[in-house]
Amino acid sequence: MNQREFIRSLLEWIESNLGHDLHLDEVARRSGYSRWHLQRLFRQHTGFSLAEYIRQRRLTESALTLLSSNDAILQVAMNYGFDTQQAYTRTFKNYFMITPGQLRRQKRVEPDRLLFPLAMAS
Repeated sequence: MNQREFIRSLLEWIESNLGHDLHLDEVARRSGYSRWHLQRLFRQHTGFSLAEYIRQRRLTESALTLLSSNDAILQVAMNYGFDTQQAYTRTFKNYFMITPGQLRRQKRVEPDRLLFPLAMAS
């Protein structure tokens, strides 16, 4: 498997595991690469650090869930790997500049803040 195929399969794995613990050490262990090398490869092919990509994908999906469901904010936070509503709200506000509750009330999110899954061309 070449590096591009590896990154493509890693992106697919990340997408299917956004709600689980995705610690960089575990991702590196599963990949067979050192944490340092994996992060270098990931940034080289995607332009994102691995942690940044995972965080932005989780926040994007959680924002879309808040807009499309009536799930409690705590439940949405837990579904996307946050341990507490406070940690989720702080991270969410730092990224979107509004709280999850404010986003739900205004029923819209700034599209330029959303990060959709990266697709790697063959």
